[in-house]
Amino acid sequence: MNNTQTITVPARAWFGDDDRTLTFPAGWNLHVCANQGAPALDAAQIAAAFDNPIGMPRIRDAARGRASAAIVVDDLGRPTPAADMLPHVLEELAAAGVPKSKTTIVVGCGSHRPLTEEEIAMKVGSKVAADYATASHDFMAGDLVGYDSLDDGTPIYVNRIVAEAEFKVCVGGIYPHPAVGFGGGAKLILPGVAGFVTIHNFHRFSARRGHGNIERRMPEEGEEEDAPLVEGGIRDHRDVSEEVARRIGLDMIVNCVLTGRRQIAGLFVGDFVKAHRTGARFAQRVYATHIPNRLRQEADLLVCNAYPLDADPIQGDKSLWAAPYFEREPYKIILNAASDGISYHGAGLQLPWSRYLKSRAENGATPDPRAVVDGPASLLVLSEQFQASEFPARHKGGLLFRNWETIIEQLAAKLPADATVAVFPNSSIQILAREESVEVSETAVGSR
Repeated sequence: MNNTQTITVPARAWFGDDDRTLTFPAGWNLHVCANQGAPALDAAQIAAAFDNPIGMPRIRDAARGRASAAIVVDDLGRPTPAADMLPHVLEELAAAGVPKSKTTIVVGCGSHRPLTEEEIAMKVGSKVAADYATASHDFMAGDLVGYDSLDDGTPIYVNRIVAEAEFKVCVGGIYPHPAVGFGGGAKLILPGVAGFVTIHNFHRFSARRGHGNIERRMPEEGEEEDAPLVEGGIRDHRDVSEEVARRIGLDMIVNCVLTGRRQIAGLFVGDFVKAHRTGARFAQRVYATHIPNRLRQEADLLVCNAYPLDADPIQGDKSLWAAPYFEREPYKIILNAASDGISYHGAGLQLPWSRYLKSRAENGATPDPRAVVDGPASLLVLSEQFQASEFPARHKGGLLFRNWETIIEQLAAKLPADATVAVFPNSSIQILAREESVEVSETAVGSR
């Protein structure tokens, strides 16, 4: 293509955090649908969030007299820059008198794979990883602590390190999620550090009640902070996670909202319900994305960039939230580097990590199929690392491409010379804008 135009989007969270340049024919009409966004917090603003926790005393006061602590962080499937927050948590725990030798950082993998030592250092920071004990949760391990069952019969089993720690804090991020509205908060307890039977029942709950969606309403200012997260008070995944967190004694959370480049735009420290709700309201504003009506009516192609959730292959579907809002059926491309390259979700596979690795080694690599664009019904996925053998299980009927130019060359033969294109640069964390406009700077570090 001699006459072209380009757009640059971020790519490869955790594995470069660099740029991907997209080239289009010169005659195509490109529309970048970015979220409202917010500036990154500076060091003083990050520190201020720890000085002014939401709904409870600061960590050094809440943890005083506790003999041990467990800090649960999310894995590389989430873009949370835990290394930017952990030094403040550890400083607060030290000020409370909690011994360093009795403080453990646990990666709340849920039913995802465990992290290697190198990956844990990437997540928490090399100095923290060297100075503190770390562990990855194994949801199929037998070393769990049992609690009473929930009223619906769900048995509660939790990672022993977390269960036996006298002070428990979860360090994670608030991102749109189809089953809980927004992730973060108590979700790092369930499913983060729960056992297989607990996670299995938690996931089956969605089949009984139906999934939520990323437009679900969070409580507004002035409403009860622990109000149900869906209209009508229907019990959902969030309620279940929070009930389990109360049973095991989760003390507080440290949750962030991100910029489009994986920097901290908002930080919410405190009570695991109140701080989460405050952060979720902020996230609604920061991640809000306006799609012009005319674009909804005329778009021929959607380009949905999975960054910053593009490390884990199984997160790609979260990028397609915008598709139902377009009136004609456009072609759809997901940009998902899938840098991790491992499509393991143990709860779905009901397969231990070791057996998954053995099966993968025995089956070997599958050659890339020749992908040919037919009609808009087929999802087009550009990914450097998504394994061809595992791709059909995640995107049934989808087409896997390794090269952007190949996709565009094929689409150029099918789309009009003046095709209309909608590009979502951070699609995995973007949501449809609500009608009202709210300044995003009000609660970037929370409030009492």
